[in-house]
Amino acid sequence: MQTNFLTITDFTLGAEGLYQCCRSDGGNWTGGAQGHGFLVGTMRGISAPTMVRWTGGSPAAVTAKAMQSIDVPTFRAIARAFYWRPLSCDLLPAGIDAMVFDFGFNAGIRIAARQLQAAIGMKGMALDGDIGPATISAVLDAVAAPTGSRLIGLLADMQAAYYRNCRLFPSCGEGWIDRTIGREALANALAQKAAKTAAA
Repeated sequence: MQTNFLTITDFTLGAEGLYQCCRSDGGNWTGGAQGHGFLVGTMRGISAPTMVRWTGGSPAAVTAKAMQSIDVPTFRAIARAFYWRPLSCDLLPAGIDAMVFDFGFNAGIRIAARQLQAAIGMKGMALDGDIGPATISAVLDAVAAPTGSRLIGLLADMQAAYYRNCRLFPSCGEGWIDRTIGREALANALAQKAAKTAAA
């Protein structure tokens, strides 16, 4: 939901932290892979390739200093343009928006979208990683069903399973799982708040 954008991005800011520059992390390189382009780091979870895209596609314009200067308003602008809107979070029910946005910000929007589609029972060609009208309709139907309250937990389980299969899980897994637990707690709180507001 649109009204949850600030709350959810606050959570993501807290989970991502500030500037870091790790040579072995492809997201710290302007070319998107270790040794490709310039090693400039990440800031507030904004990767070097994302910043290249945001600034118009010139890797030379993205320096370590430019990365370090990413402030909260810039983070929110990038988050809205490259993650929130492509994932149609304005149209998702409260709680589901948190699960999809924060995971998409961390793991990629196509992965997050396909997981949501799989969680609501879409199959085959429908698993296209595009949260369009058909997916939104299916999500609303799933949430309205008697088992709808389980969707947040199912997404949390799927997201944790994805992390466990990642190459960097041995070094980053504890943080990823903690983040998933926090994401699920936030999602449930937002869903409960929306339900109370609707019932009032």
